Formats: sequence, structure tokens, C-alpha cells
Amino acid sequence: MTKELSSVPWWKKGVIYQIYPRSFMDSNNDGIGDIKGIISKLDYLNDGTPNSLGVDAIWISPIYKSPMKDFGYDISDYQDIDNIFGNIDDFKLLLQEAHKRNIKVIMDLVINHTSDEHPWFIEARKSKNNPKRDWYIWHDNKGKRPSNWVASFEMKNAWWLDEKTNQYYLGTFTRHQPELNWRNPELKEAVYDMIRHWLDMGVDGFRMDVVNWYIKDDQYRNNPWKLSFNPIDVQRHIYDRNRPETHDICKEIRAITDKYADRMLVGEIYANDAREAVSYHGVENDELHMAFNFSFLFQRWSASGFYNNIMEYYNLLPEDAWPNFTLSNHDQPRHYSRYREGEYTDAKAKVAAAMLLTLKGTPFIYYGEEIGMASEKIAKKDIQDPLGKKGWPIIKGRDDARTPMQWDGSEHAGFSDHLPWLRVNSDYKHKNVSVQSKEEYSLLNFYKKLIWLRKVSNALSAGDIEFLIKEPDNVLVYKRTFSNEEVIVVLNFTRSKQTVNLDKEGKVLLGTHRYDGERVSLNKWKIYPLEVLILKKISSV
Repeated sequence: MTKELSSVPWWKKGVIYQIYPRSFMDSNNDGIGDIKGIISKLDYLNDGTPNSLGVDAIWISPIYKSPMKDFGYDISDYQDIDNIFGNIDDFKLLLQEAHKRNIKVIMDLVINHTSDEHPWFIEARKSKNNPKRDWYIWHDNKGKRPSNWVASFEMKNAWWLDEKTNQYYLGTFTRHQPELNWRNPELKEAVYDMIRHWLDMGVDGFRMDVVNWYIKDDQYRNNPWKLSFNPIDVQRHIYDRNRPETHDICKEIRAITDKYADRMLVGEIYANDAREAVSYHGVENDELHMAFNFSFLFQRWSASGFYNNIMEYYNLLPEDAWPNFTLSNHDQPRHYSRYREGEYTDAKAKVAAAMLLTLKGTPFIYYGEEIGMASEKIAKKDIQDPLGKKGWPIIKGRDDARTPMQWDGSEHAGFSDHLPWLRVNSDYKHKNVSVQSKEEYSLLNFYKKLIWLRKVSNALSAGDIEFLIKEPDNVLVYKRTFSNEEVIVVLNFTRSKQTVNLDKEGKVLLGTHRYDGERVSLNKWKIYPLEVLILKKISSV
């Protein structure tokens, strides 16, 4: 295969790091992370040398003005920064300082709904004939709710009665997050102007929240019920999600974005069907640049399970569409805890990291993942998530995945001199950036080596992929190729030695059990338990 690396967009080659801003770094010692805190840690993220983590972009969860009834996913002003995080000048400085370090900045774009305190909704609910009334979804009160659609975070009917006008408005998350009416052209243009506002400022792209929820059935037909042990999955979402018109909106937003150089859209497609997710690339690759592949968030630990998961995803992707992978995020328990297994946990975390960072596709790393931050159970009295405090059944474990970043062993883990908004994990004194930076074989230093290896390897950052063992039981083996470069990745998912028998030979680029530069033949080669082995191919045996 012959192609130039310079023609590959940054978001295909790069590593993207998700920051939950409340929990990353507190600069003003009020116990809440902020924009200046992020700025203070940009050199940790990438100072241009292998001493830093080396990420290429940061995705920042919402920092817009908000009453925080869903911690920022309920926005009351799309063009202002909430004062708990700083102000617009702080954000402009973040853009400037990040770009100095070749770090792209991706904002969260939450446009399925607003806060009920957004000026648009305050106007809309004043009267039935208000000019902004149709910017939201309303229905007359005819003695019963218009449909059986469920508000996911409250597990109640999603239609909420506005007593003043005696009409229902739709809120499929909570009553405090009314749905925007994407069939209204004035609403669309207002949102598109907001998108242009941030792109003009220099934002490098958007992570688009719940993309497949934008359009609802205009006849408000009932969803079929289904049996499920998951309370969020009790309906087949035929009429309140995944409507075909949503793709037209994605094309329009893509057309806006494409007028700016080097920008990127990645969408959260909240669906159980991988086919639905990949459809948002568009038939002609004219919708989202990437649609999140969340299947790893629910994948059990096994080579065969991951293999089947990966291959299904690759096979479903439209031609020329680009994959992505993530193991943790702000809504799900961290993968370090999901795959915890006593003394083997760190070794498994290295196998997981190597897989994430060497598969074909853009890796998304969640803050703290690189030091093995865990999801520790939060006592009921310590829950801070506004929805968790209400005891709503779907809000389970979100605080666990949002604890403050563990920078050092000082009080509050170096996150703040003030009592943090959410308690730090109990293991912070021995599991933190300061300690792991000094330990040669720490998880943090392993992440650094992996990410910097990607930067110097065209094959790992942008190459094609081929699995060398089909239908594996215990070991994933695949090669990445770009032009004349070939890299072989071997990952043992078991706690026992395994044998790999391939006519391949290479020199170790990075491994958990071998020396760099060591020559390895994979002909009847014994792989150590939970070993990671990354080789540069020499020749066939």
C-alpha cells in the first residue's frame, strides 16, 4: 500500500484524551476543576517530548453555562462558560496554549435538549403563541400523555405537563431537559450559528451528544415494550430515536464543519445496534467523521470476545469510514475496575492499553485511565451527581467514574487544596502521576511509550490491519501495515503461557516481558501470561 502520511487527517492518526473538567485540576482551590487547571496540566498531556503523555487532542465534557441539574448536560447558554469553570477569556487562553503544544480542543455539543432555564425555553413556555414555542416539542393535554416514551434518567413518562399553558413538553432524559424541535428551521439556524461561533473561535471539533435522539416521530406513536433486565432498555426505540431525518441534520452540520480546515465531528450514537452507529458516517461519508463504538464498554475480558467485537465493527463500517475505540468514559464504570483481578489487574490494564492504542482506529482515553484509576463505590451519603442524589434508578456509578484526578500523594491527591466536590479514591497515595512517573515499569510510563511509539510508526497510527490468527481463543495477533512498514502486535489475554506459531520474525519495539531491540521469531514462540509484544517485522522465516 502506498500513500503519504501527510494526507491522513490528524483525527485518524491522533490519540484523544477525554477530560471531565470538574475532576481534572482545580486552580482556584474551590474544590472544583476548572479551565485554568486544565491549562496548568497541558505539559503533562503533551510537552513535545516522551516525558509527557503525548496526546494529540483533548475532548472536554460540557463547560457551558448551566444550572448543573445534570452536571452541564443541561445547558442554559450555549455561548458562555459557566463561572465554576472560568470565563470565555480563560477558554480562549486554553485554545491558545493547547494549540502551542499541537493539542487540538474538542468541545461537547449537546443539542438534543437544553436546560429548562435556557432563555429559549423560558420564552417558549410563556404562551402557546410565543415565537419560540415551536423551538421545543409540545402537545395538547387531552387527558392523557401523547405517547408512552420514557424519560431515561427518571424512568417515568417523558411528557411533562406545563400547567400554565396546559400542554405537555417532551423531555426524554429528565423534566429539566426539554427537547429541541429539530423540524423548526429557525431553531436549526440558531444552533448552526452557535456551532459557527465556536469554530470561528478556533475549536477543532465537537463530540456530539446523543446524535440519534434529535428527531422524533411527528405522529408520536408508542414504542413497543420489551423484556429487559436493564431499566434503560425496556422499549424498542422506534419512534423517539433513530429516525431517518436525523441523517439530514448530520449532513448539514458536516457541511458547516467542512468549511473550516482540519475540524472533526464524533458522535455518541446511543444504541445497542452497531449497524445504527456506523450508519452515521453516511453512505457517502458525508455525515460524522466518526461515530463512537461503545461495544468495548460492555465487553467481557477474553481474546475471542474482543476479536468478534472488533471484526463485527470493522465489517459493518462503510467504505472509507474510520473506526474508533474507547474503554472508559464519564458515564460507565472504569475498565480498570471492570477487568480487576487481584495481582493481575495492572498486567491486564497494559494488555487493554496496548489493544486500544494499536488497533486500526482512533483511541479515546478517559482521564486517569493512564494511571489505572478505579471506580470505587461511592457511599450514598457522598453521592454528588444531582440525578444520583434523587435516587433515580438509571444513575448508578456515574460518580464512581468521575472522582478527582490523582496527581500526587498529598492531601486531596494534588487535585485541590480545598475539599474536592467529590471524594478522591482511597488508593491515591500510592496510585498517582507523581509516583508512576518515577517507576520505570508503571502503567503511566507504559501508556507514554505506547503513545509515542504510535507517533513514530506510520503503521500503528494510520496503517491497515490484518489479524494473523483467525477466531483466536486466548491471544490476539495482528499486523499493521503502512507502505513498506509492518508492525506485529501480540496480546495474551490469559494468566497462562500460550504458544504462537507464525512464520514471522521481528525486533521488539515495545513489550512487557522482552527487551527493546530483542529479535523474536514467532515460530512456536512461547508467550508469557498477559504479555504484550509489539514487533517491527524483519522478514518471513
